[in-house]
Amino acid sequence: MRGLSASEIASRLGVSRQAVHKGLQAVENKVYRALISAAMASKIEIRRVDARRGVLVGWSPWLKTDVIITFSARNGVQIWFRHKGDCRGCPLREECMRILRGEAEERGIRLPEAEGMEPYQLADILFKKILEE
Repeated sequence: MRGLSASEIASRLGVSRQAVHKGLQAVENKVYRALISAAMASKIEIRRVDARRGVLVGWSPWLKTDVIITFSARNGVQIWFRHKGDCRGCPLREECMRILRGEAEERGIRLPEAEGMEPYQLADILFKKILEE
């Protein structure tokens, strides 16, 4: 029910606006805790958290790189380390591409045709758009 007000959601579900508000707050708190837990488990320095969008921006002191942690209904928690590498030989290349496309679709973000693009390039485009919203 993306884009609807709490009153519109309440009307469609046949509940009070306050019930919708409390439900949305509970979900946002759980997303926040999931993002923070993932960052802590991965020793990520937290720079910014937007639980409503399901995004945490951080820094990996061990790898000396930016990190984006996402949470979505489709993919759960995903941790993305910014890098420029040769993904062609990676056994997870297609999995990364599938997850990135799913993240974009779930968030209503249009991505360019990914043909010939490496996952890190697609990730850079996607996360720039997520963070601009």
